[in-house]
Amino acid sequence: MYLIATVPENITKNLDEIINKKHTAKANHDLAGNIQNEFLIPEGKSVVWPLINECISEHFKKYPNYYARISGMHDTKKTKEFRLQLHSLWVNFQSKHEFNPIHIHDGLFSFVIWHKVPYTMKDEKARFPNMKESEVRAGHFVFLMPNELGNISSHAIPADKEWEGKMALFPASLNHQVYPFYTSDDYRISISGNVGFE
Repeated sequence: MYLIATVPENITKNLDEIINKKHTAKANHDLAGNIQNEFLIPEGKSVVWPLINECISEHFKKYPNYYARISGMHDTKKTKEFRLQLHSLWVNFQSKHEFNPIHIHDGLFSFVIWHKVPYTMKDEKARFPNMKESEVRAGHFVFLMPNELGNISSHAIPADKEWEGKMALFPASLNHQVYPFYTSDDYRISISGNVGFE
């Protein structure tokens, strides 16, 4: 139910300029994260919207059943009548040991851009030598969804340094969480937003 995409270099550059400014509009009161530094960046909406809009179109093609659940969206005549917009955009400067518990977002779609990631999965896994590698979740971004039997299954994305410049777009109601990392004192910088009806 989610889509992975690569963020074009020009968008990454523009986002760099935005997130390197001093931010004062805290986003913490609207977010689930156990993260100190979360800030609204409304000036970035016009920068990321063309990419997000394109990804939504791809999601539309890949998961048509999702749209059948949203009233009228499975009808192509009605589909042309609705308009989406980016309601909110924020940046997380996540420190070592901080995390995002299981949560969902508002709206129809959400996304996360892994902008800067200061650790590798190899280092994170090495910190837990007595565990099976496949069970280490440090530094992972995880989706939780029901499987064919109705049980909750998890899909872990090893969002480390190799995932810089990638993003995931997903239904806002899809449960997800972000595990803490342990092997760097630098910030893990991610940019997220919610899309809904205009």
